[in-house]
Amino acid sequence: MQNKKSFPITDDQISNIFSPLINKKKIALAVSGGRDSNALMLLISKWILIEILNIEVHVLTINHKLRKESDNECLQVSKIAKSYGFKHKIITWSHKEIKTSIQEQAREARYKLMLNYLKKYEIDVLLTGHTLDDQVETFIMRLSKGSGLDGLRSIQKDRVIDQITLHRPLLGIKRSMTTKILECSNKGWIDDPYNDDPRFERIKIRKNLHYLENLNISHESIYKSISRLTRSQEAIKNNVNKLFFNLVEINNLGYLTIKRPQIDNIHEDFIIRILQRCLSIVSGGKRVSLSSLEKVYNDISRTYKSKTINGCIIKVSSDRYVVAREIRDFKYTYLKSGDEITWDNRFNILLKSSATDALIIKNLGASNYLKNYCQDTYLENLPKYIINALPGGFIKDKLVLLPNIHNIYSSSDLIVKFKSLEE
Repeated sequence: MQNKKSFPITDDQISNIFSPLINKKKIALAVSGGRDSNALMLLISKWILIEILNIEVHVLTINHKLRKESDNECLQVSKIAKSYGFKHKIITWSHKEIKTSIQEQAREARYKLMLNYLKKYEIDVLLTGHTLDDQVETFIMRLSKGSGLDGLRSIQKDRVIDQITLHRPLLGIKRSMTTKILECSNKGWIDDPYNDDPRFERIKIRKNLHYLENLNISHESIYKSISRLTRSQEAIKNNVNKLFFNLVEINNLGYLTIKRPQIDNIHEDFIIRILQRCLSIVSGGKRVSLSSLEKVYNDISRTYKSKTINGCIIKVSSDRYVVAREIRDFKYTYLKSGDEITWDNRFNILLKSSATDALIIKNLGASNYLKNYCQDTYLENLPKYIINALPGGFIKDKLVLLPNIHNIYSSSDLIVKFKSLEE
């Protein structure tokens, strides 16, 4: 028998929620079977009917294999997804026994598996069912850790990872609303017992949020604060971008220089954010926390001595900062003629027209006779810490190819390009 309750969201509201997706041909939904992701699936199906869209929807469910019920729950999601005419894929997470950080490891694995699927099927957007409640919980969690502006803006509505957009259309909707949506449509959901386990920080916060309501601190007021913090963060980001392009030079040998005293005359918070961006580029995408960088920058400002952080070194001189790769933790890679690889997440390397069957790509610092090889080349006058972090071609332990130089023991070319200059 059809439920007589009126649907709690109008067609116009549904169209507005999903308007950024109107021109998409394919989208993917992350659906666990819980109330929020099930409501997302239902709303998408209504939106397609409202707008009369021909859009291919892929529903992805990760079987974490953490509970015996998970197999059956995944099949339940599959049945619902197919009832809407959506494609459904169950992806199993293969893992050993997990004793600590269960939620964190599961989340990391979940996104990795789903992004791999999206790349395979050429889908560039993944929707999740995060709600206003998730936003508030995340805000409180980060507030308790003393997070700054970047952290307190909490969950972003859109985030790009490997050219795929994670889109969270329900961030402005409370969890109670997703419950109403399912109830009035006679649609159920699966309750994960982990979502009621007070051992987890998020659940502990969730169970105590009513104390904030008693103080007239509502979900909506917190959301307004988050929105304002987000606008402020975007304004700062735009200013940092302008300063970065004016003050920072990216060298094709994998290091960056920052002009002094120009940078010393701007606000400390801007300096730290510029350094953060430099460190991310030089480290191959590793992100360093602003709090960790604050301590390092304070030491630099006080002592004017070089410091290491995030696998990088910050060199200080009277006229500049130099951010370069620290000489440690390099991995060796095999490269055949005609192959192109990414090395150290920093350089794209091509072995061109080689007379050599295969090379080992190592950092130049692994060679015992590097100084001799660098004579009469563009490398000769470069600082040792720059040269040692560059990739070279080796046969066993013998250096045979320098980057972008036609020399030494082979007539080959080792073409090396710093990734950041190609992006």
